[in-house]
Amino acid sequence: MPDAPFVTPELLGRVARGDRAAFAELYRLASPKLFPVALRITQRRDLAEEVLQESFVAVWNQAASYDPVKGSPLIWMTTIVRHRAIDQRRRRSNLADATAGSDEALLALVAGESDRADRGAELAALSRCLDQLEPQPRQAVLLAYVHGYTHEELAGRLATPIGTIKSWVRRSLERLKRCLDG
Repeated sequence: MPDAPFVTPELLGRVARGDRAAFAELYRLASPKLFPVALRITQRRDLAEEVLQESFVAVWNQAASYDPVKGSPLIWMTTIVRHRAIDQRRRRSNLADATAGSDEALLALVAGESDRADRGAELAALSRCLDQLEPQPRQAVLLAYVHGYTHEELAGRLATPIGTIKSWVRRSLERLKRCLDG
């Protein structure tokens, strides 16, 4: 997921130093990209708003732990939102069934409605890279990142040992990263 304009490690560094203006700017730039992640997993606008708020509190408190070597600020924040949304869903026992349209759902999640036309090439690249994955690992990645399934839930749903699920997801994400970076 490419960064929103100006969501930089430097901006996150300013947040880590307690700069409230930088935090407000980070929220303004990143929340339109992060809200759809929470909404996709929680399936409810009110819960997604709550997840986004909790996530930004976590970003404020954990900004100093961000490591730019491990990924972009937006990817780091997306991970926080995803985990919070999964926790929220568990608390509400509201696990949504995955549908056959997971590819389209992932592309919509990454694109967002407002910038879909501007990001056609990026979405095409993501789709091309997803097509390079084997069917079962691809399904595991899509269920995890589009629908918020945990490794344990994937193992049950796909009737596959959890170690295999973890390997599929980790290796698939590595392949996607290499494909998108190349």
